[in-house]
Amino acid sequence: MNRTAIVMDSTGYLTSDILSKHHIQVVPLHVTVGEETFLETELTNEALFSKLNQISGFSTTSQPSVGAFLDIYEGLFSQGVEEIISIHLSRALSGTLVSAQMARELASNKNIHIFDSGSAALSFGLLAWAAAEWADAGLGAAAIMDKLTALKEKTELYFIVETLENLRRGGRIGGGAALIGTLLHIKPILHFNEQGEIDVFDKVRSRARAWERVRRELNERLASGGSYRICVIHVSSPELAENIAQELRKAYPHQDIRLFEAGPVIATHVGPGAFGLAFHPWSGTH
Repeated sequence: MNRTAIVMDSTGYLTSDILSKHHIQVVPLHVTVGEETFLETELTNEALFSKLNQISGFSTTSQPSVGAFLDIYEGLFSQGVEEIISIHLSRALSGTLVSAQMARELASNKNIHIFDSGSAALSFGLLAWAAAEWADAGLGAAAIMDKLTALKEKTELYFIVETLENLRRGGRIGGGAALIGTLLHIKPILHFNEQGEIDVFDKVRSRARAWERVRRELNERLASGGSYRICVIHVSSPELAENIAQELRKAYPHQDIRLFEAGPVIATHVGPGAFGLAFHPWSGTH
């Protein structure tokens, strides 16, 4: 066990092999479908959409309890961990970060550092992954927090959705943007702005053109040289995502390209068929 432990919430969507290798602890958000509430980690997208087909309403999401965070923090300290870095989805999207901060105030050891990723899904997951590798290399919390702040500025996420209705209904994007996208059949490319809010990066007329635009952003970053960690993300679209991953591996054989599925919390807000790309420069722990 490292002296510095990494905690994240479930919306970072790192795979189980990465979580176990780096001893990353996950605090799950909640998903409510009809009268049932689940931990996100207990529910697959397939089960979520199946349950939604059986009810007339929509699914909703909610932050973890303060107690859930406190249990994880106290458990880690009891195992001999000296300090904790707790990394979470954007404060602008969820009260998850606030729950973590409240748990820190109640913890027996206050050596807990809370980090706002300013994003969600794999752009947030990439930051937690990097932090865990730095912790494995022996860095302390102060140094890791400094590195995270710098890496956050270089971490990007672009995603393309079939409809903006889910985001509008959940209050995650303005109604005007959603209406324009629906009326004009536009495929907006979404990203996180400097305030950690979901915003429209660009508007195009088809999914293929949207993907071309995202590829152009990636090409510009990779043109400067260096190694990148690149994540293809999807919601219930494994074939599409695998095709994209294969395309990128062929184009960039020396880059680290991985495939991930976003879970039910993000699926609730973007709907099935959404996909995207997260990436940042990464040449190891140095």
